[in-house]
Amino acid sequence: MHVPRHIESEILISLYRYSMLTTEQISLLLNYETDTLYKAFQSLRAKGWMESLSLDFIRRNARGWVLTKDGIEVAFGLTKEYHAGLLRQKGVLAGQVPHLYGVHRFFAALIRESLSRPMREGLIEWIGMRDAGERYALVDSKGKRSIPLRPDGLGTYRFAEGGELVFHVEYDTGSEHIWVLHHKLWQYTDVLAKFWTDMTLANVLFVTRDEHRSSRILELWEDLRSDALRHQPIPTMWTATEADLERHGVFAPVWSGIEDGLVAWRDFPRLKGNQDGPVPLGKQIRERPFPNRVKGGTER
Repeated sequence: MHVPRHIESEILISLYRYSMLTTEQISLLLNYETDTLYKAFQSLRAKGWMESLSLDFIRRNARGWVLTKDGIEVAFGLTKEYHAGLLRQKGVLAGQVPHLYGVHRFFAALIRESLSRPMREGLIEWIGMRDAGERYALVDSKGKRSIPLRPDGLGTYRFAEGGELVFHVEYDTGSEHIWVLHHKLWQYTDVLAKFWTDMTLANVLFVTRDEHRSSRILELWEDLRSDALRHQPIPTMWTATEADLERHGVFAPVWSGIEDGLVAWRDFPRLKGNQDGPVPLGKQIRERPFPNRVKGGTER
């Protein structure tokens, strides 16, 4: 029986948590050089635990990585979890690949941009699409469990000067009918109110394909908050287009809210917090497995 090495375990758990990742995304998430990752990929593929996936919608010959059923079973052992439904899935992620890529592209960009910030600042929690809804699971009076809200991603970002920004990500491709959006906005208000004492600190980020879609989402939200939700606490909604995020960055003033003007990342409402806790994702300390040496036996 094969036993995964440490780096292999990290890769397996990452693919288990996020379902599909590119080499660049894994490199940013785990802070490994791509050459190191490719060696691990070769081993994981030889063991039958991981396979590549075509991402031709990005560009020709672009590839992502997913777990095989054997790889999922190994991940069950590593995480002490078991989801039988993952083993019964037919087809690779049931057509979710472009959507997953868009969501993960946002989180990867956030990690990349945080690398230039102080060591203790960065993304300290990223819950993927499959598990994000579990944070807001409800149980009724008869003990029946339901998950009415399923964000595309859930994250916590810690600032160097203190404070933590909790955010929910919705990657909007423009394919959902306007009434589906209306229901989603309503669900965020209804469900988050059961978990948040101060709803203004719950940020909901819509990443869209174009400016028109962003404006339509904010118009819907304004209609709701001024009518059906006018007497209720509500979360804080933001929108930004993929093009603006790629051109200016996640931290730039590219985010639109209900009020006029554009807002930057550090201006979002945040929880009070300190600098204790986990090292931000992408900033893990990695030892070089084979130090470079010069003649005479000394390291450099």
